[in-house]
Amino acid sequence: MSPPALPADPIPRPEPLRAAVYARIVALIVSAEYRPGSVLTEAALSRAMGVSRTPVREALLRLEAEGVLESTLARGFMLRPLSRCEAAELYPILAALEALAVENAWPAVEPVLGTLRATLDELEGCTDAVRRWQLDTAWHATLTSAGGNHHLAGLIAQLRTNLSRYELAYMQQVQSRENADQQHREILGALEAGDARRAASLLTEHWHDGAEVILRWLTEGADR
Repeated sequence: MSPPALPADPIPRPEPLRAAVYARIVALIVSAEYRPGSVLTEAALSRAMGVSRTPVREALLRLEAEGVLESTLARGFMLRPLSRCEAAELYPILAALEALAVENAWPAVEPVLGTLRATLDELEGCTDAVRRWQLDTAWHATLTSAGGNHHLAGLIAQLRTNLSRYELAYMQQVQSRENADQQHREILGALEAGDARRAASLLTEHWHDGAEVILRWLTEGADR
């Protein structure tokens, strides 16, 4: 009896370039290089990064699927405008996912408490909007990835990329963040006390309060 015929197509090998191009485009978006409504094109990005259009196209299509971009006829991809409805839907999801990550992270989070403390120290003294966002994101990423659930951390990172449009735009217009900093301190204090459940509850409140601030700011902007 003859063995079954094997498929002719080889198994594709990992292509780190894809991930690198995607990460570079995300970095451009979250550094405020592109603002909501800006158009990103394959040609311009491939020239700027010195790569072919294929990995650029794949990165842009991925960001479209993730809700960050939308395709525009004959123009490329546009960084989606800010939407109060979208923010109202996404922030509670992020709150639930981060709370889940934190509640299940103890005691794995214990070794990164020093990093969390140092990042928060720098965040509280930072006045640059982009750097503040980077530090805030790093603080939350350190916290939520400590438990080692890579799927959960990936979902959270994807949401943060999408919501970066809102967070950066808000931070560039509104300088005060004392309430958010205080909430970070309370979350950290609960973790230092070994109370992961309280930390998760405080984190949920933190994101719910943040959502209210963003939604109010979006509403006020629409009224002007």
